[in-house]
Amino acid sequence: MSDLLEPSELRVRRERWIDAPPRTVYDLISDVEASAAWTPDLVSATYETEGAPRVGSWFTVVNADVRHDRAWTTRSRVHAAEAGREFAWYVVVQGVDATLWHYRLRAQDGGTLVTETWQVERLFPVMGESREELLDLKAHNTAGMEATLDSLAEVAAARAR
Repeated sequence: MSDLLEPSELRVRRERWIDAPPRTVYDLISDVEASAAWTPDLVSATYETEGAPRVGSWFTVVNADVRHDRAWTTRSRVHAAEAGREFAWYVVVQGVDATLWHYRLRAQDGGTLVTETWQVERLFPVMGESREELLDLKAHNTAGMEATLDSLAEVAAARAR
């Protein structure tokens, strides 16, 4: 699949200022079980480990893509969990870190500058079998990230009031 696109070409970064303190934003992002309320395609997420999310925690996610009338389940492993600063996880496919989702939080102007990044670490056929399909996935995830950040901003601001 390497002739289709390099994994480095499948990277998206979006930023959004949110009118809430970093800890409030972090608490929302790291609560993957509640994040279906503001994340497109996410049907449900469940931590497999108890307690606060920490590096090495696992969670299972059910996604649905209405564009292609399909649903799928993934397992993810928390890669970074620093309250008020960053939260990240790898989606693991066949025992391999396939994609990295990463949120960085920085206090700014009385709120939080949130940087969300999606990066393909290793390509798998399930992601797309042509250059066009992979670029469609990138565009779809970009739109999803923007919608997530917009919704997250609303929820976080309401919670911070």
